[in-house]
Amino acid sequence: MVEHQTGVLNSEQWPQFFKLYMPAHCSTQLRIPPAFLKYFGDSLPFKFTLQTSPTNSWEVHMNKIDDDVYFKTGWEKFAQDNLLEFGDFLIFYYHGGSNFYVSISGINNCLKDINITNNNIQNQPTVTPLQESETEETSNSHKQATEGIEIEDSNLSFEITVQPSYIKNGFMNMPKRVFYDVVKENRPMRVKLQHLGRTWDVMVSYRCERIKLTSGWKEFARENCLGVGDVCCFKVVDIKPDFYLLDVSFCREM
Repeated sequence: MVEHQTGVLNSEQWPQFFKLYMPAHCSTQLRIPPAFLKYFGDSLPFKFTLQTSPTNSWEVHMNKIDDDVYFKTGWEKFAQDNLLEFGDFLIFYYHGGSNFYVSISGINNCLKDINITNNNIQNQPTVTPLQESETEETSNSHKQATEGIEIEDSNLSFEITVQPSYIKNGFMNMPKRVFYDVVKENRPMRVKLQHLGRTWDVMVSYRCERIKLTSGWKEFARENCLGVGDVCCFKVVDIKPDFYLLDVSFCREM
């Protein structure tokens, strides 16, 4: 672990991606989403700095296998020092070069703040600099790729890359797996999209084996300045009889 004093991120403008911590898949290494690699340009760092507070950071070396890039050497120590466990929700905020700020929430939906000393690690209920939210414990992990859609680590979390038609036509295609496998027979006609404390009501269309976000999606996209190539990171945080609540964060095209 490296200790130093730096500024702490507190801006949604920074590129970001999220992961659910699933020990069977990411206890020894963590895959960086392919859509996020564009932010490194032609200079993919050999090692990264992962920061969880102004004074605590870890050096993690990169490992590249074919087209996939992983946090590798040093990642296992990061996971151990931060007491990562099944279902923890991590958001990685990228602030240039090889530096990330990492926000960690536990399965109780609250931010975790780990007090780290030389030989002592304790959970401390103190206020952290980022007010991010939600994680849900999930039992099934899978990875499914379709046009413009990547589902990874959990069927309650998924990423969708904004296509030109999603902006022009005012609707977005959604993965069937979330709506059919997770919520079974319940098919509410609307969802609530949550971002930075605000919510938007968006209608859901079920036609010809396709599921789309329709009325309300255009307003959500416009008010959040979404553009082609941006990655919307969705997480199902609640399922009600008449709607789903989805938390949304963005990895933005720059």
